[in-house]
Formats: sequence, C-alpha cells, structure tokens
Amino acid sequence: MFSRALRPLRVAVAPRISTAARQITPASARRLLTTETTIAASQPSEPPVALPQESPIIPPETAQTIETLTQRQLPYFVARNNFNNLSVYQRSGRGGSLKTTLLKKGEGNLQALRHDVAEALDLTLRDVAVNNVTKHIVVKGHKRDAIIQFLHTMGF
Repeated sequence: MFSRALRPLRVAVAPRISTAARQITPASARRLLTTETTIAASQPSEPPVALPQESPIIPPETAQTIETLTQRQLPYFVARNNFNNLSVYQRSGRGGSLKTTLLKKGEGNLQALRHDVAEALDLTLRDVAVNNVTKHIVVKGHKRDAIIQFLHTMGF
C-alpha cells in the first residue's frame, strides 16, 4: 500500500465522451403502409426500364393472398428489434416439460393478432394467450419458425 504521502488527494475524473443519443420512433408515430402509400411514394419521374421477366418464385395463389393482405389495413403491428429481427422467442419451464413461444413487440389489437396466429398455426384459442401487462402473445409449444413464417407472409 502507498503511504498517505504518496497517494493522490483527489481522484482524476475521466473525461466524458458525448455521443448522440439514439432516437426511437414512438409507437404512435409508426404507421402501416398500404399499397396506395407505397405506390404514391415510389412514383418515379422517369419511365421504368423494362427488365427481362423471370419465372416467379412465389406461386400465383400465394402471391394473390399476400396482395390482398397488404391491401387491407391490419388492426395490429409487430415491430422488429434493434437487429431488425422479429422478437419471437422459445421458453422452457418446469424442468423443460413446459414449452412456450413468446411473440413480443405487438401493438394495436392483440386479440386480432392472437386469433390470426391461432388460425394460421391450426391451434385452438386456448393454446394462444395474450398477456395484457407485457403485451406478449404466449403460444403453447415451440412454434418459433411457424410464427416467423406467418409474420413474413403477413408482411412484417
């Protein structure tokens, strides 16, 4: 140990590094895009250049259902996390015998989201629950991949 004579009387203060704070868009400022707003925003001033047509990867029936889903206004929104991923997590409880899947960052009418998730995964409404305090959708079983696939088809 240093004797009192060799110890500094004051601790040197480290300089503060000032960085710009990240701004997060509030949920009320977010909006769902419809085909009218995306078409109006993407109107080019020059005529588009015709590209050679390739065979579509998406079957026509699926493409038609995606178009109808994007044309209508959905009563809910599922936000993404900071890494631009959907917040869907698998949890295990009670020693691994209780398997649940959490869908986080849901906004709007969560009961409609619950109904759509249950319908898409062929589950009963008893297997899908909404936690109104945390705004999470809780699904029985490990269904992460199926829920992410459903959200991608819905346009999230």
